[in-house]
Amino acid sequence: MSTIFTINPRDPEPDVISKAIVFLHEGKVVTYPTETFYGLGVDVTNEKAIKKLYDLKRRDYGLPVAILVTDKAMLEDYVEKVTEPVNNLIKTFWPGPLTILFPAGPKISKSLTTNTGKIGVRISSHPVATALVRGFGKPLTTTSANLSGYPASLSTRHVQKYFKDKIDCIVDGGECEPSRGSTVVDITEDTMAIIRDGAIPADQVIKVFQQ
Repeated sequence: MSTIFTINPRDPEPDVISKAIVFLHEGKVVTYPTETFYGLGVDVTNEKAIKKLYDLKRRDYGLPVAILVTDKAMLEDYVEKVTEPVNNLIKTFWPGPLTILFPAGPKISKSLTTNTGKIGVRISSHPVATALVRGFGKPLTTTSANLSGYPASLSTRHVQKYFKDKIDCIVDGGECEPSRGSTVVDITEDTMAIIRDGAIPADQVIKVFQQ
């Protein structure tokens, strides 16, 4: 059976966050709310936990998974470099639904980059997601809590419909607002490429990058 913790989505209770973090330290999967959808979080340095995540979602091992960080210091610890144009994106759109693809640093598992050498990163604007990453002290995966190819979950009811009792820990912060998902951009080359147009319009991202 899944362990379910109800949490205040605007002001998460520290004791609930601490209980969920125990599951992460044990290499288990935690479902949590973000500013877009419910996500599936595991320790990005635990290979067994990453494999469990892929198998749970029935996700193709050739598809990468993005991560959440809490701040620029944590970001710089897990990626190769942060250029000045990217700093402009970070200052403008983080925390928020913009996923930026960086050259992955040596701490990032190749299971997450699927040998592309790239890792998608964002800082969430959702208090629960941010509290989990901050409390855990290192990045968490942030792939949507659904079976691959199916609609994303806006509530824990949707999560349970997909996974039954296979999720180790569910942090229930109520229903997420309908969202297009995060906008995804690739800055690993000299220019920026829009990979997915999402909650932040692509033209806004391009304008800031070109400043």
